[in-house]
Amino acid sequence: MTSAVKTLARTRAAVDPWGRSNEATEEYQKAHDELNERAKAEWSDPAFHREIATDLESILDYQFTFENLFSTYLNVQNVGEFDRVILRERRGLKVFYTSRGGYIEESQMRSEEWELPRDTLGFHVSEHIDKLRMNFAETIEDMVALGGQRLEAEVNRRMFNLLQAAVPNTSPYYKSVAGMAKSDLDTAIRDVRDAIKPNGMGPVPVTIIGRAAMVDQVSDFNLGFDPEATEEIRAKGRLGVYRGANIVQVLNYTDDSGTSFIPANELWVFGGTVGKFALYGGLQVKSWDENTVDYRHYLARKDIGGLFHHNGQSRRIVDSTVTT
Repeated sequence: MTSAVKTLARTRAAVDPWGRSNEATEEYQKAHDELNERAKAEWSDPAFHREIATDLESILDYQFTFENLFSTYLNVQNVGEFDRVILRERRGLKVFYTSRGGYIEESQMRSEEWELPRDTLGFHVSEHIDKLRMNFAETIEDMVALGGQRLEAEVNRRMFNLLQAAVPNTSPYYKSVAGMAKSDLDTAIRDVRDAIKPNGMGPVPVTIIGRAAMVDQVSDFNLGFDPEATEEIRAKGRLGVYRGANIVQVLNYTDDSGTSFIPANELWVFGGTVGKFALYGGLQVKSWDENTVDYRHYLARKDIGGLFHHNGQSRRIVDSTVTT
């Protein structure tokens, strides 16, 4: 049977914002009341809190793994919790064209290896027990909604920070412009596509990504812009295709003080094999009470690693006319 926590997460978005009754609203309210009643009756039962933690693990991990768009334009691999991820490229083998019966020169293969670093992504919140027991369902709802948003924001912040470190303003792949022209973007797409090497896994996608101020300029070029996209993908930011490259408008992720994680004046063009991210195991959630004060803690964490190893497959365009 579906738990009340999972029902809340599933039905919350379908609840009528005007308070009008519908099937989703009734299902949501039933799960909301059930969770509150269970919290009051079973608060001292450790099994209840383990069940809540397990449900939060399942919901937040699903949201992070399957509802985040970054895996559609970067090479992202889900691996075991204790796995090591090694990127290995073999080079050096040469093919020679000779006359029939001629001598074929020898060549030596060599390999290059990179190991993905391993970092932890997570959040830790606490709340007074009396407040929790008064309306437990509301706290769990907020944790699911805000936790998912913050995890998504942080992995995107990490991705763009890595890109900026890989392509600083001294890099040949960095271009500063005063108003982005169609030729600037066309050149970037062509150069990235030329830099992509076959990987034996089919066509490698090319992505144009940035916040609204930069992505909106692409639609003004008109030629080659395809504004058609499915509603679901459009709602998440995928806007269409320009010269064979997918256009993605990234959300303006901000911290609690309103500071943006991603500059408004940057547009990136990169190939799908510019780097790699690994997600180690699933999301882990713990909850516990403090010994000395009446606060309950919730901690969620997931190990993640990212590496950009082919800088030449990326182009960073910075428009000085756009306010950051």
